[in-house]
Amino acid sequence: MLIHADAGSTQVKRLATNIYRAAGRMRELLADINTVARGNRQPAEICDIGEVIAAASEAASATTKSHNVQILLEVPQGIELPLIRSRMERVCFNLIANAFEAMPNGRKLHIVCRKVNGHVLIELEDTGPGIPRRIRDRLFEPFVTAGKQDGLGLGLALSRQTVLSHGGDIWTEAAMGARFVIRLPLNRARSEQ
Repeated sequence: MLIHADAGSTQVKRLATNIYRAAGRMRELLADINTVARGNRQPAEICDIGEVIAAASEAASATTKSHNVQILLEVPQGIELPLIRSRMERVCFNLIANAFEAMPNGRKLHIVCRKVNGHVLIELEDTGPGIPRRIRDRLFEPFVTAGKQDGLGLGLALSRQTVLSHGGDIWTEAAMGARFVIRLPLNRARSEQ
């Protein structure tokens, strides 16, 4: 209702837009949980990975309290692969939002995408404090979280499940901050997803 209201304040409109987007992401998250629980399969579509990452970046930027994080994107145009777009966008959104939360005073998030041996690698590295040692080995397990006031520890677990269901993999690597790598096949048959 607030989105369509004729409110004079741009702040009210921005708040309404953020609430609307957050509700949509919550609805999609619940649909993802349902999909994983029931083993439902959705058809994949050919997607430009740069568009997926850009949409996730915009959504994460719109919902963060800190606008001091600089996102550096190195994503060549025209890298297309079969994806369930909404689910892969949520994976990217989750990783980007986590980086924002880890860097409330601002810093940098570097996202690089490239083709390697029939796969697409998406590398996300932030300049935050990194992943606490006590949870590194269990990071992708459900209900594992650290440093988040309201975190349930489901984001990375669902992200990993989504990447695996696309025939890919996700892992962390040693870095000064947090570094995640997603590997997705370029030519996976649509029916396999």
